[in-house]
Amino acid sequence: MRQLDKTHIPCPSCRDKGHDEAGDNLALFENKDGTITGYCFKEDKYFKNPLENDYEEMEIQEQHKYIDLEFINKLPTKGLSDRGISKEAAERFGVKVLIDETTGEPTTHYYPYYIDGKVSGYKERKVANKEFHVVGNIRGCELFGQHLVNGKNFLIIVEGECDALATYDLLKRSNKNYNVVSLINGANKRSIQNNLEFVESFESVVLAFDNDEPGNKAARQVADLLSPGKAKIASLPCKDPNECLKENKTHEFLRSIFNAKEHRPDGIIRLSQAYDELFRDDSIESIPYPWEGLNRKLYGIRPREIVTITSGSGMGKSAIVREIEHWLFKKTKDNIGVLALEESIGRTQWGILSIQANLPLHIREERKEVPRDKIRSWWDETIGTGRFISYDHFGSTNEDNLINQVRYLIRGMDCKWIILDHLSIVVSSMDEGGDERKTIDSIMTKLRTLVEETGAGLILVSHLRRPSGDKGHEMGATVTLSQLRGSHSIAQLSDAVIGLERNQQAKDEREQNLTKVTVLKNRYSGYTGLATSLFYNRETGRLYEVEDPEGWFLGEVEERLPQ
Repeated sequence: MRQLDKTHIPCPSCRDKGHDEAGDNLALFENKDGTITGYCFKEDKYFKNPLENDYEEMEIQEQHKYIDLEFINKLPTKGLSDRGISKEAAERFGVKVLIDETTGEPTTHYYPYYIDGKVSGYKERKVANKEFHVVGNIRGCELFGQHLVNGKNFLIIVEGECDALATYDLLKRSNKNYNVVSLINGANKRSIQNNLEFVESFESVVLAFDNDEPGNKAARQVADLLSPGKAKIASLPCKDPNECLKENKTHEFLRSIFNAKEHRPDGIIRLSQAYDELFRDDSIESIPYPWEGLNRKLYGIRPREIVTITSGSGMGKSAIVREIEHWLFKKTKDNIGVLALEESIGRTQWGILSIQANLPLHIREERKEVPRDKIRSWWDETIGTGRFISYDHFGSTNEDNLINQVRYLIRGMDCKWIILDHLSIVVSSMDEGGDERKTIDSIMTKLRTLVEETGAGLILVSHLRRPSGDKGHEMGATVTLSQLRGSHSIAQLSDAVIGLERNQQAKDEREQNLTKVTVLKNRYSGYTGLATSLFYNRETGRLYEVEDPEGWFLGEVEERLPQ
């Protein structure tokens, strides 16, 4: 499409709308097919049959079929007055403009894009409404301004074409001539990915993206694509380089470029700048366990830890967990969330009351003679305080429900400690053919993330696989980390793993009820091995620490309850 000599002629659209300046707005263009198109600078619109009474406005798509690279290449270059950009900058980057013949001002900008050193397309920008269109092809093209780059020392990348032009003007004011390019389609990393080899060839790259959330996010994403230490992110004094130009903040802009901070991936920190982190956890209180043998190994239990208790079936895991949850109740003022997935709400309550009363109240026959008012007083002292919060569910649950329950107990009910008894039952709810290992991996990863995120402590119960050989766990077989059921992630993601061993089939009744407590993993201090032994007294329903099991068998020793 080429422009005819006829300009400043009446625009039929302006005439029909009663515009006084109707005689000054229309220019005529001859199309390749010999037809005539009219362009109104006032309305920024194209028209078919512009000199006839049956003229009609052209659709955007139809307009653009008359605009091609040849037409744009013949357009003049002019400073972009609406953006405060000089003619020199526009000429350097090859920006073309469509001029309003009446005002002499640009109505449309055309930014050239290159493939293999040749212009392959233009991005068209309407000044009036800031709409963008593409003429030709810019898919797979170079970054805007990349064809001008000279040298491989220093590169500035901005978000848009006008920002690149503005940066050139800002640099010229200070006699600087650094390489400047812009992204192709705004604040995203795709155009950098497509030109990564080019960007990586520079020793240093400064990202001067828009100073807003999308710009900051895009800068971090682009910086992550580049080699460590190469990218720096500038904090601009204005929204973008073009605003800096219009507000005459040349020195402030240059200072932001020179002071751009080296980008490091999230979480990377130079330890020489982290002295205060040495003492960050000193304020976190360790709560001692009820038994001194465990404290000597583990130094208590802390928030943001996962402690896994494991043994074979019927070894007394739940009894030990009840002692710990009651102990936390006594030693803290925190709420305690109890997810006992194999028992009813009533059984969970009886377990807590049994510890408070020093009586096996969970056995109906044992509580028959206990007055109701006495049971009520124990209930008021513990469960009645509202600090124990449970989940009204019996049986298995699925993975998503479990994580949602734990999150709600922590976030919604302000529980600082979670008791989850036991993990294996969640896996049992999988559809037939499900992958047990992957399910446990997923659950443990989510629990680990939740504990780190919220700072809550988690007591987790997990079952063991049956050991090889004739001697099972019910006969006192040694517990090892490798026997944790289903996945190594239980051991890997737990801060501590406590194994229980007991010979249920021993002839001596005292041996039947004596549990060895072994620390299998200890991330906090590293101390592992046999920690203590606990004797279950059937008359009280409580666990007593036995410091010297061998001496205890030879003679009586004092039975000690947690105080």
